[in-house]
Amino acid sequence: MQQSISTFIRIVIPCYNEQAVMSTIHSLSACDKGDFGVEIIVVVNSYQISPEAILQLNRQSYAELSAFAQENNTPLFQLTPLWIENLPGHQTGAGVPRKIGMDEAVRLFQKEGNLTGIIVSLDADCTVANNYLTEIYRCFKQYKLKSATIEFHHPVEHLPEEDALRKATEAYEEYLRYYRAALEYTGYPYAYYTIGSAFAVTAATYLQVGGMGRQQAGEDFYFLHKVFPLGKTRFIDTTCVYPAARTSDRVPFGTGPAIHKMLEEKQLKKVSYQVAAFTELKDFFDEIDSFFKLPEQEIEKKVSVLPKTLQIFLQEDDFGHKIVEISQHTASVANFRKRFFSYFTAFKLLRYLNQVHPVPHAWADVKKQFLQLTVVK
Repeated sequence: MQQSISTFIRIVIPCYNEQAVMSTIHSLSACDKGDFGVEIIVVVNSYQISPEAILQLNRQSYAELSAFAQENNTPLFQLTPLWIENLPGHQTGAGVPRKIGMDEAVRLFQKEGNLTGIIVSLDADCTVANNYLTEIYRCFKQYKLKSATIEFHHPVEHLPEEDALRKATEAYEEYLRYYRAALEYTGYPYAYYTIGSAFAVTAATYLQVGGMGRQQAGEDFYFLHKVFPLGKTRFIDTTCVYPAARTSDRVPFGTGPAIHKMLEEKQLKKVSYQVAAFTELKDFFDEIDSFFKLPEQEIEKKVSVLPKTLQIFLQEDDFGHKIVEISQHTASVANFRKRFFSYFTAFKLLRYLNQVHPVPHAWADVKKQFLQLTVVK
């Protein structure tokens, strides 16, 4: 397909067993346009284990996408459907097709000599605000971003207030916002959402971190936590992605499986990590700079006055020895702090929460406690 040399945004959408992918395409097509080119790459994919009914729906989707492209493509707005069958794996997750699409996007940007071009990740069950394209473009240009996460909202207002799907979706979205706000409260420097349908990176950034992984699930989480430490990232809250409120059994974790589990267990009020888990982390992170250049014995003394649960976690992780190593390879407190959070990653933070505070609390109780400390954003 002939590419416009001014293409500056490529949107990658995995499509598997999607009834309404054309709604996503029409939403993008209706967006405000700028003087930059946009290409939508839809990766219609299936796995070796995919049943025939899904293969048939995929073929229908591909035919509809191809027809739309033939009728509506222009030099500044193009749709490119890709047809990928028989992917290996025991799950049918979005990780591999998302990687295929993003790899193709970066290949095209390289070919055009445009590594500042933006690769946007979206899902096939989403619609977007009218200013979606122009705001992503503006923010990357104005702030010289390497990456961004984008505001999202699951539209459930059309459902009755007592509808189980609405309750579960609202509870889960509120939990996501609480978790991000709680991380921000602790002082964790990369307190961003990691949602596959709501992020963007430059082609150069994608290459710098080695591209998207092949995880069957959580590929967005793993990828973005390689990207955030590079800096120049931003939460774009001046536009919005609207993922469909629905359940999913395609992957083991994420929004769809979480909502499915809540409905299945008839637990529509959601539970969350207790506030104490985050206040302990905040007290700990506030002291990080004081560990710089300390001998291991002094580090152990400082750890001994931390909450018992945190003491045990750090001791099991050989914390003192690792902090000494970090100090040896840094010449300033600022660099020490940055290296510290390369060690105490989002994965380790989650492990701490799940290992040390394994019994979550009712969301209503958590929210009340947290609001006493800060405002949930």
